[in-house]
Amino acid sequence: LAPAGPNRSRVLGSLYRDERVAELSTYNILSKMFLDHILRPAEIKSFEETLKPHQLAKIAISSNDRLASAANEEETSDSSVSTRTGPSTVLDRAVMEHNLLASSKIYNNITFRGLGALLDLTPGAAETMARKMIEQGRLRGSIDQVDKIIWFEGSREDDDAQGKAGGLGDVEEAEDTGAPFTKHWDMQIRTTAANVEVMVQHLVERGLVKATATMSH
Repeated sequence: LAPAGPNRSRVLGSLYRDERVAELSTYNILSKMFLDHILRPAEIKSFEETLKPHQLAKIAISSNDRLASAANEEETSDSSVSTRTGPSTVLDRAVMEHNLLASSKIYNNITFRGLGALLDLTPGAAETMARKMIEQGRLRGSIDQVDKIIWFEGSREDDDAQGKAGGLGDVEEAEDTGAPFTKHWDMQIRTTAANVEVMVQHLVERGLVKATATMSH
């Protein structure tokens, strides 16, 4: 539930590589967080049931954030656009920030409206959350207020794995437009290795394969 960013990623990395964690009921969501995969409502609901009351504490939206979120108020008249102006609980905020960071690993850019659809927020509230994370150094990117687009920077080469978020519409999938071939190849190897590790863990949990001391990555 810590703020999404480099510090949390390092902690998740340490936990993910501890083989004992695979025995936890929350291993699936932990692996998705580590691999920067988009978290879905059903997964969040299941994880929520394992938390303690103080971990589900309500949080208030500041007046400044509320005003900033109202910048795109005219778009909220569309029934397909969420009317939420911010997260309501500590878990809610952590999941929204995680999904925002995860989307930066997948796309070059995303519109305020597209990000709002992903986070279940108004477009203005989604932009406000992205702006705060950029200002705090937890998200690399810039915001185009005129075209209402958030541009992500350096998202495809910095992390171990990626997830896919489908059906958002207002997004542009990232393309490798100049990274050295070797870096792109290394990234693919790291991604494949991480995904294979997850699959092996699932097979071990189901008793379909037997883990041995000689198993290596």
